[in-house]
Amino acid sequence: MESRHEPSVSVSFLILSVLVLILTTIGSAAPESGIRIVNAYVPYQFKTMSDLNESDFKTAMRNGPRSDHVVAYYQNPDTRIMTLAFFEKLTGDYDIAAAILDESIDKGVSPALAFALAYEESGYDPKAFNRNPASVDRGIFQLNSSSFPSLSIAEFYDVRKNVRLGVSHLAFCLKQGGNDVAALAVYNAGLGRVSKGGTPRRTLDYIYRITGNRDRLEALFEAQVVARHSDSTTLAAARESVSGL
Repeated sequence: MESRHEPSVSVSFLILSVLVLILTTIGSAAPESGIRIVNAYVPYQFKTMSDLNESDFKTAMRNGPRSDHVVAYYQNPDTRIMTLAFFEKLTGDYDIAAAILDESIDKGVSPALAFALAYEESGYDPKAFNRNPASVDRGIFQLNSSSFPSLSIAEFYDVRKNVRLGVSHLAFCLKQGGNDVAALAVYNAGLGRVSKGGTPRRTLDYIYRITGNRDRLEALFEAQVVARHSDSTTLAAARESVSGL
């Protein structure tokens, strides 16, 4: 067994040595040869907070920026397709992904929050149905028959209409609540109950799941789309620098 592994270890060591030599040579030659050094991708929050002083830590904890690039990437023609592809894979449906992106951006709602809410409500199933004691919830955003009495059954299950009304209602809840947590409480339990301080435990669990999924979705988008796009841009810039020599 030892004799089989010795050659591979030797080869690995040789390859590693060659790579180190190449990197060292490139590193020393870059300034002289005119090769442009391109910085590696660093998450937005890291860039923003890396220079903070200790006195700023508490302020940063309260008011630190969220790294939600979805809006910027969807509105940018160069990254729109990859953004839509990411959410199509997430939802399993192109029309649902496009509808939620379009409506959330149009209504000024965080797309990550809208997608997380839709996942909690229906799992992105446009035919989702839930019967309550006195009403029925239907569609992607589980629109309630009592809240939308003028809608026909077909309209409840129409993807664009359901998403438009669902995101509009979420925007209303955000305006009333002032933040994501309060807005989700209003969406689930109703403004009257939340205003009276009677938010039930099931609603608190509901909020916990959605905000957790929102944060994970933002992190996944950062890793799968933003970082990869940055890597490809960096590689293209490096190739351009080399080809221009």
